[in-house]
Amino acid sequence: MTEKIHRRGFLAGAGLAGTSLFTAHSYARIVGANERIQLGIIGAGGRGRSVMSSFGRFKDQCEFIHVCDVYEPNINAALKMSRTGAKTTMDYKELLADKDVVAILNATPDHWHANVLLDAVAAGKDAYTEKPFSYSIEQGTKMVKGVRATKQIVQVGMQRRSSEAVRGAKKLVDDGVLGEVVMARAQWFWNRKPMPQKLSLEGKLDWERFQGPAKKRYSLDERRFFHWRNFSDYNGGHMTDQGTHLMDVIQWFCNDGKPARSAVCQGAIYVHKGGDVPDTFSAVFEYPSFLATWTLCYGNSYEDSWKIFLQGKQATMVIDDDGYRVYPEPWKRPDIPPKPIHEYKGGIPTEPHVKNFLDCIKSRQEPNAPVEVGHNAVSAPHLANVALRTQRRAVLNDDGTVARV
Repeated sequence: MTEKIHRRGFLAGAGLAGTSLFTAHSYARIVGANERIQLGIIGAGGRGRSVMSSFGRFKDQCEFIHVCDVYEPNINAALKMSRTGAKTTMDYKELLADKDVVAILNATPDHWHANVLLDAVAAGKDAYTEKPFSYSIEQGTKMVKGVRATKQIVQVGMQRRSSEAVRGAKKLVDDGVLGEVVMARAQWFWNRKPMPQKLSLEGKLDWERFQGPAKKRYSLDERRFFHWRNFSDYNGGHMTDQGTHLMDVIQWFCNDGKPARSAVCQGAIYVHKGGDVPDTFSAVFEYPSFLATWTLCYGNSYEDSWKIFLQGKQATMVIDDDGYRVYPEPWKRPDIPPKPIHEYKGGIPTEPHVKNFLDCIKSRQEPNAPVEVGHNAVSAPHLANVALRTQRRAVLNDDGTVARV
């Protein structure tokens, strides 16, 4: 799992930096002169444009002026969400060289996250970088150090950290409502369609640029481009894609944000035939005072989407897209489930997280999901991937390295 960030690409980005390390005062001058924070997007696929739409809710504060993607239709779609006359490129370093761009949205596939983020902060740009933070634990450690060597603001796209529902739920846990938590369970259930056998491009694609820092090279394969989350060359699979969100909440609530000590995992591919990451799995994590499980199934939609269960000696908390419910102990038939003693109804919008980032660009304060949070959040899922691939228990050492025992 040792990863090497491509230093050649990083140094090229560093050459763009100049001396542009901004202070709150200098940012105030920029915003005052131009009224809106000038943004660039790198990676304008479906998720990138979804986050762009969340930024679009704050049109009085920001606007996209530069679009970068390796696929022409993605560029054209993102242009419709940008300022009239916005620039376009397939080379993200051209975007980073744009002195008018103050901050970027990094929504590239996971194998590009490190290069783009480190080049961006070296170029003096703030960054909203999508989760999962890194491609591996070792790479994440280097990314944290690289960002902290600058004064740039980086928000990792883990919107639960800015959610009223989740923050309210954490206060209840902090107040001791659940008592000692002995078991935590995360789940994500969707009934997904298999990958198509054939796909066609609708415009120009720079395939070599898409592959970028990936270790292996392949001839043009449309399935690898459109369904890259099913291939380990480009990401940690559904384990890290969805697990980053859920394991972060568990760790934030119950372990001071710290990752698991160890993991074991089993998984299989039942839906996305042709890929090489499991679409059905269950991982078990060891924490100092509780156990946690992370289970995903893309062949069945029981309870639909995600849920987190925190089982304490005094009460159980359930968190999902509908908000949270807290049920007292013990459960006694026939009143199952018992009536909630605490309840909040509301989803997990992205807009508060985006607003927090925009505010921090101006204030230079730490955002709700800084790089350390992103790194710790994905470490447990990365650990589970190691355990799955080696079919051995994976242990996270104190120095951030991984051992198989």
